[in-house]
Amino acid sequence: MNSQIKALFRRVFRNTGYLLTGRGAMAVLALASTALAVRTLGLEDYGILLLMSSFVMSCAVATRFQAWQPLLQYGTSLYKAAEKKPFQTLFRHCSMLDALGALMGLAVALFSSIWLAHLSGWAAAYGHIPLWYMTVILFMNTGCAMGVLRLANRYELAVLADTAGSVVKFVGCVTGFFLHWTLPDFLLLWYCSTAVAFVLDYGLAFWVMARSDKLKGFRLVNVSWLSPIKGIWRFTFSTSLDQALGRLGSRLTVLIVGAVLGPENAAIYNVTWQISDGMARPAQMLTPALYPELVALRDKRDWASIRQVTNRILQALAIFSAVVLVVATFVGPWLLHLLLTVPWTGTRTLLLLMTITAILDLWDVPLEPLLVSLNKAHQIMIGRMVTMCFSLPLLYVLARAWGMTGAGFATLLSELAILLTRLGPYLIMNRNKSFEGKPEA
Repeated sequence: MNSQIKALFRRVFRNTGYLLTGRGAMAVLALASTALAVRTLGLEDYGILLLMSSFVMSCAVATRFQAWQPLLQYGTSLYKAAEKKPFQTLFRHCSMLDALGALMGLAVALFSSIWLAHLSGWAAAYGHIPLWYMTVILFMNTGCAMGVLRLANRYELAVLADTAGSVVKFVGCVTGFFLHWTLPDFLLLWYCSTAVAFVLDYGLAFWVMARSDKLKGFRLVNVSWLSPIKGIWRFTFSTSLDQALGRLGSRLTVLIVGAVLGPENAAIYNVTWQISDGMARPAQMLTPALYPELVALRDKRDWASIRQVTNRILQALAIFSAVVLVVATFVGPWLLHLLLTVPWTGTRTLLLLMTITAILDLWDVPLEPLLVSLNKAHQIMIGRMVTMCFSLPLLYVLARAWGMTGAGFATLLSELAILLTRLGPYLIMNRNKSFEGKPEA
């Protein structure tokens, strides 16, 4: 590797270390919070809490614009060149996307809550989700703020807000365990942890911009809120829809399992995925740190370095995947039993299926940011849509036929199909040594 590539990897792994530290703390706190909530509410009520929060999160991610991606895709050169006015216009544009997505998500939640309550089985005991809890969607979109922190290379700050939200949730779960809180109390706790993370994210973003003199002359009135950059709306809708479908799919799988197999099995399925995904999470943290570097290489049209970086990361992921599979085989069942107090029998197969799914997701780590940076977000989005058209019905059919094993197998097939839609274009470009794809300016 030349000195440029070595410096790039040092930055990527340093920033990944920041993200990994924060995510590791969040994972530990999340697992502890889950164990406390299950022991306080019981597995059935915790499953209902999970289904309610999954429904609200599904509404949020289904309508969320990934505001950080256009901010990085089109704002990197503006930020580095200190072009304040066009960058401020782009910032207002992306913050408006956050607000618009939140309002759309709240509207979807209000209109669909009663129907979904009856479908999922919580209506008999709790009725529809309280209207006050649905307003938490207004605090779930912080993409623009995260984009600013990544542009400024302040990844150590980017994890503070989510970590603070996890701390609030954990402290609340400890309190609830000793005070014997009920389901509405835990709903309020989930609400407060989300609001805390939102305030910190945007507060830190404005603080970083102020320190770098990017807020000089910044206004909210009598200025343009729409960026004139050509192609920004196509890029925004493509990346946002792809991310929305991905996250919505993961939430809908929990809801489908709950509708077919009941709240208890939904809780087991979800926690099993959390364990599998948590073991693969260290490598997944490369994605947000890698994307800005690929954008910078794209702006320089350094295609040889792009190919070298991507191939090196894929080689490292092969080794990491083998380690994850071994750890899941020996540690996973014990951890699942510890968290949910369910017997080991019948959980090992599901855990292995979900671990293989998480490993397949790992191989997307360098591919998605590479294709997005080369302005191929539209192709990625189409691949996701085609995959979901068969994966969700397949999940329903296999879950009814084979129970939890069928649900795990359907999830694995879905992730394999998504990987192939990303791997195919990369292999073609790599073979042809052609990575042309600079977005319109």
